[in-house]
Amino acid sequence: MIARTWLSLALLALGACSNPVDDSENKLPYLSERDTAVADDVDATDGGCGCLAVGQWYRFDALVLTSLDGGEHNVIETLNGLWAADISHNELNIMLEVTAVSDSEVTFRGAVGARVDGTEDVCVIDASSQTFVFPRSGCSLGPSAPASINVYAGTETYPKNCSTTLPVKHAIPVDGAVLEGRLDDACEGIHDGDVPAGVLGQADLGQICTCLLLPNDPAEKCGALDASYGPDGACPGCNDSYQSLSNLLTAFGEVSWSCQTTTGNPATCLTATFSAARLADAPASCPE
Repeated sequence: MIARTWLSLALLALGACSNPVDDSENKLPYLSERDTAVADDVDATDGGCGCLAVGQWYRFDALVLTSLDGGEHNVIETLNGLWAADISHNELNIMLEVTAVSDSEVTFRGAVGARVDGTEDVCVIDASSQTFVFPRSGCSLGPSAPASINVYAGTETYPKNCSTTLPVKHAIPVDGAVLEGRLDDACEGIHDGDVPAGVLGQADLGQICTCLLLPNDPAEKCGALDASYGPDGACPGCNDSYQSLSNLLTAFGEVSWSCQTTTGNPATCLTATFSAARLADAPASCPE
């Protein structure tokens, strides 16, 4: 699926004619011209994307579930609509920061973010950070080594999913996620992104509750979390706007839990596609 493009250099034969001596003053190239020449040389030797550099950030601008539990599932259309709206409102933020680059490999720090209360800005939830290592051939990335993605939706104060018992609070853990894709030649975006593998653990989903909103409703409509809330042990630390995510999932159709997490526990498999756009600036960290 991933295209590989290799550039070749052609040697120009020099003519044997004699030329008059040029006595004009030497002119050095501008820095930008030298930089361009170096970048062109890197592009020629590594198959493209010599512009990829440590410190660049990318944010998912599309995430589409393509299968769940090994095939089609009735919840897919609903989830994709909710995710698209949350991404457009800066309430679902999956981000990748370039931390190391070589001719054969690129390492990203994967993290999720939240919309900063009262603004359209995004901050990074540092506790969600995971490392994704991709084999690289020019602009082609992947498939990565499996890693986890903790998917958060909402603002700093008002999460759309609520869990006070998982390691990353209020986030849905996708275990064993494998990513692959292709950068454009200017390193401005990741296209043809694919998630060929990933699982949702049955036990983890049982610890997450979700706030049912219409696609364009802001997270603030979920209401403030209540540390004392938890009737019959359900949705502890949330509020009565939240319901069990596991129960809601199975309400759309039974799930076989025929896959496994990396620790061997029951899970449901998923696949997805994605794309990501480069951010102009590195986002700030969310307050802890």
